[in-house]
Amino acid sequence: MPDERQRQARQARPGNQEGRRKALPHLRSPALEALAGGDGAGQGQSERGKRGQPAGRPPRKPVSSQAYLAAEEQLKVPSLARKKLPARAVRLLDGVLDRVEQAAPAPARPQRSGLTAGWRRRLLAEEESATVTATPPELSEEEQRRLEELEMRLPRVAGKVDHWLLIVVLALLCFGLVMVYSASSFISASLYGDASYIFQRELLWAVLGVIAMLVTMHIDYRLWRRFSLIGMLLALALLVLVLKFGTSAYGATRWLTFGSFISFQPSELVKLVLALYIADWLARKGKQVRTFLYGLAPFVILVGVVLGLVLLEKDMGTAVIIAVAATAMFFSAGANIAQLLLALACGGLVFLTQAFRGYRYFRLLGFLDPFRDVTGINLQLYQSLLALGSGGWFGLGLGASRQKTGYLPLPYIDSIFAIIGEELGFIGCATVMLLFLWLAFRGFRLARRTPDLYGSLLATGITTWLVVQAMINIGSSTASIPYTGVPLPFISFGGSSLVVSMAAVGVLLNISRYVQEPDDPLFSRRTLELRLKRSRQRAAARTRQSAS
Repeated sequence: MPDERQRQARQARPGNQEGRRKALPHLRSPALEALAGGDGAGQGQSERGKRGQPAGRPPRKPVSSQAYLAAEEQLKVPSLARKKLPARAVRLLDGVLDRVEQAAPAPARPQRSGLTAGWRRRLLAEEESATVTATPPELSEEEQRRLEELEMRLPRVAGKVDHWLLIVVLALLCFGLVMVYSASSFISASLYGDASYIFQRELLWAVLGVIAMLVTMHIDYRLWRRFSLIGMLLALALLVLVLKFGTSAYGATRWLTFGSFISFQPSELVKLVLALYIADWLARKGKQVRTFLYGLAPFVILVGVVLGLVLLEKDMGTAVIIAVAATAMFFSAGANIAQLLLALACGGLVFLTQAFRGYRYFRLLGFLDPFRDVTGINLQLYQSLLALGSGGWFGLGLGASRQKTGYLPLPYIDSIFAIIGEELGFIGCATVMLLFLWLAFRGFRLARRTPDLYGSLLATGITTWLVVQAMINIGSSTASIPYTGVPLPFISFGGSSLVVSMAAVGVLLNISRYVQEPDDPLFSRRTLELRLKRSRQRAAARTRQSAS
């Protein structure tokens, strides 16, 4: 038996072709053999079948190579047609790859051994010393610009949206619909004879807002860069028109009215359009953002023109929101800190000069003493505090508010947070604030993980706008800041604010489809274990140092 095994091993060596044919059976595809007329037939198997084939089975006929080739052609799966890149994109990529290949170092040669190894190594060393190794060249600004344009044209594979962000926004929207109905039922019944009249209008705007969110969620956010300049010019034109043909209400001129049912507030649209334009402008500037001539000066002029038009409408709250969102985007783009602080100081002085004019001066006095002149300038603030205080921990119950029956002005718009505190108590107010905090976390998380600068700046601007607006509304209702009238996002009654805010959330959701997930997320178990291990090591090191 050992001699037989050795003989088979010698026959199976690579040099022995006949032994290899005997040792390695010829394998064929079962599908080809089925086409040939058998369920496992083949020439190799027919030969083996002579040795172990049961009696009575007819021998299988050998199949020619032409038959197998024809069968292989029948089994081929037709390939799908691939999308071709534009000709300009192909030429650009070919040029860049050629430059990189020419500058790439030569591959390492294999080490030689033998009698002539030393002589060959000396020749190779002299040849390598004679050649100059070139480093990969850096792309010029023109090539970088063309690559950015190419990136805009190339298709991308979109992933899933941020479900947590979507859930938070829909929860705020549904909560807002319930509270608008509760806060406006008394006024709707007394003015229109229908307790659900204002709620029906808000429900219509909510449906339009959801449609706007679904549309912007399925549009690649990079495409907005092409229309950001046109949108900015249109928004500036609307701000000028509202000063000439706008409708005045509550001491401000903010609305363009079309008929008796539709009214539009251009300053709400400016928030989104300005975020789209500034993100594109800062992304194109690159490192020039840190310079005064090409960075800070144009930024101050652009934002100053928008803020000036908004302040002429006597809309201080919207002006503050726009200023804070634009500043956050400029800071995130890598602005010079010293220049930014100087600009903030100058902007703060301008806002202070506007804050001490007209009714804003009396609101500042009311902020310093909320319980002074409670039937005049402090009426809304005093009634808001009264509503919040009477709610306690769990509130009076949904729909049981007393301040909405004519005591608190605008209970379903600017003062809706006070109604939430009265009917749902501290628990309801804390729930709303936690939802907005979660919205801020998810939005800034998107800005951090977005692969391109434009998407990161856009996510920063939209998130800052929504969160700062919520902070101003809540701070005004709780006397934490001087009172100013801005709606609570997704909750207060308002068509323009709701539709534009939902469209902005759709842009955020589209950005979330292209984020890059890190290997170790911030709050993952692996990251927490590594941090705990490092903290223990540092504590042990400090203990050893103190002992020594």
